[in-house]
Amino acid sequence: MPDPPATSTSILDRAAALEDADLIRLIIQYHDAHLRDLAAACDLAERLAQTHRRQAAFLSGLAGELERLLEDLRRHQEQEEAHVFPHIVQGRGAGLALAAGTLATDHEAVHERLERLVRRTGDFTPPPRACELWRELYGLCRKFDREFRQHAQLEERVLFPRLRT
Repeated sequence: MPDPPATSTSILDRAAALEDADLIRLIIQYHDAHLRDLAAACDLAERLAQTHRRQAAFLSGLAGELERLLEDLRRHQEQEEAHVFPHIVQGRGAGLALAAGTLATDHEAVHERLERLVRRTGDFTPPPRACELWRELYGLCRKFDREFRQHAQLEERVLFPRLRT
């Protein structure tokens, strides 16, 4: 994904000026990055659980959380890309207010899961003597957290209001 502007506000301002099809392309770039980053984080968490036996329960639990998040996000994104986005691009997005509400509820559920992950990992701060894989895992989680919040704002503040008009 191209480097986004420095602040959420500038991302939202830029996105608000986009035509629907361009806005959807931008959102899909986020979707692709989310799936790629979460899949890599799941893999790292599993590898760490096998390597660090003392923290295996913690890391396995973390891997499970990430896997469930990945599956929920995949389902959510498939719903958007298969059912919502095509209607918008074809100029029939105005009647999708109910779908926007459901998708916003999905975002809230992901936000809650991310907050649990933030608490569980101490704000994605690796232990003092963590190995490079552990640092990489938390770096990916931090990146996902930041980018998901930006993505959700794009949809909730720019895309979804277009569906209610």
